[in-house]
Amino acid sequence: MRLLNEYEQELIIMLLASERDMQKTLLSVLSQKMFLNRTFAKVFEICEHLMNSNKEVNVFTVTDLMKNPKEIETVLFLQSNYITNVNYKFYVNKVHEAYFSRLIENARTPQDMNFIQKEMDNFIDTTQLLPVSYQALDLLNKDENQKIIKTGYPSIDEKLGCMQGGDFIILAGATSMGKTCMMLNLIASIANQGYKVDVFSLEMSMKQLQNRLICSQTGVNASRFRTQSFRSYELDVYKRYIDEKLPLLPIKICTEYNITVQKIRDMVKKSDSDIVFIDYLGLINGNGNGNKNSYERIGDISRELKLAAMEVNKPFFVLHQLNRNYADRQDKTPKLSDLRDSGKIEQDADMVCFVHRPYYYEPDRYKIWDLQFLIGKSRHTDSNQRIDLLYDATAQTVKEKKYL
Repeated sequence: MRLLNEYEQELIIMLLASERDMQKTLLSVLSQKMFLNRTFAKVFEICEHLMNSNKEVNVFTVTDLMKNPKEIETVLFLQSNYITNVNYKFYVNKVHEAYFSRLIENARTPQDMNFIQKEMDNFIDTTQLLPVSYQALDLLNKDENQKIIKTGYPSIDEKLGCMQGGDFIILAGATSMGKTCMMLNLIASIANQGYKVDVFSLEMSMKQLQNRLICSQTGVNASRFRTQSFRSYELDVYKRYIDEKLPLLPIKICTEYNITVQKIRDMVKKSDSDIVFIDYLGLINGNGNGNKNSYERIGDISRELKLAAMEVNKPFFVLHQLNRNYADRQDKTPKLSDLRDSGKIEQDADMVCFVHRPYYYEPDRYKIWDLQFLIGKSRHTDSNQRIDLLYDATAQTVKEKKYL
């Protein structure tokens, strides 16, 4: 019930703050009787009345027709939470499901079922069938609000391109291959460009992340933090970075570890960040997925993350693990099919990248510092590409190889 109230609230927010075309769309696929929240139902009714009267639909015209001070206060609060309507279909579907479930539960006769079918037919959304020329000239206009984010690694950017709002990027690898290390180096590189970064780590504490980030940027031996055995010059470098450099990095770390996609979405929606990193997908709490198997649960979370990225219009960079099947074949280079519970993740992701350290499997052929950044899938550039990097496990650093 709480989630349904949130879905209804999101739709009312969109209805109050969207442009007229979107308002018409929402009014055409919903009705007042679908809303359980009485205030939301009343707002919907007023919006429908204003639209039918050919008047503007906004927070001012709506509150002018309301008398209850608490309801007016609710409407004013809702408008302040508007971000985007790009994901309106998700919320419409949720409200539809709840409404039609209530009707079906109360149905007693064939006539009731016929009525339900007619209701379903009445609220089918056909507004998204648009001519191919619809607003095509907008393609030539530069979107000042769309940020183009690069990793800061020239060899990666050359082949991966850039990251933009709505991108859902998976970074996967086997255990001890350097996923978190790669993530922290990417975070630091992006933050050093001035982009604001939100970090959700469900596996490591804030202190662990801070230490590994500092070590990756200073070259100090990361393992000394656990034993508190810094050498004097390392301690000086470490402290100087905390005092002078760390406060300048626009990075925020979430300290809640048992977290759902909905909570991540809500926090990121209110944040001024430019990009979101999550470590890792398999540890996210699947809200309402308790009875599903691992494949279904991970698939649902993957889809929810993609929708959240689109809604908040920020890239989501998400770490994920590999299944163990790769260990049984001769070539240990990771593939898309190696993603744990891979089917839906591969489908949802705009990019799938891997980190791979071939020295683990071929020590005679590779060096211990060799790290391969593999692009398994990219909707925007070529797939199946490899970038060779240098990995320093001691300092938790990943550096360029080609550009040294």
